[in-house]
Amino acid sequence: MSECSGIAIEADANFVLVELPARVQACGNCKSADGCHTGILGLSSGPRRYRVANDIGARVGDRVSIRVAEGVVLRASLISYLLPTLLVIIGAAIGQRMGGDLAALAGTVSGLALGAAWLRRSELNARDDQKRFSLKLEHQQSHLLKEIS
Repeated sequence: MSECSGIAIEADANFVLVELPARVQACGNCKSADGCHTGILGLSSGPRRYRVANDIGARVGDRVSIRVAEGVVLRASLISYLLPTLLVIIGAAIGQRMGGDLAALAGTVSGLALGAAWLRRSELNARDDQKRFSLKLEHQQSHLLKEIS
């Protein structure tokens, strides 16, 4: 199970929006000790945000850990890279058999469009599947409010 620490930046009774830093600490699954280098050249465009079911009653400012179920990342990688590639190749092969280069191009574009639609549907389904992600409260902020009279 993979786990990353972040901070709850929005919360309600049902969901919490967790912000993770752009570069997460090393998880121990590889030899890297300074941080995760799984992105392109270890660079990231900024903090990432994830909407997760608020089963633990997290509030804004709480430090939480997001846990990703075993195998989710591998399955997502295979679906994201392998499926569109196969659909492009199959579309091009079918188009080539049916009518030459122009039909092969049309088959390639059709395969790519089908792959993109499939990935989009998979993404929407994954957002609703709360079994893939879970939260753990690491540190709760003091939520005492002072009234100003």
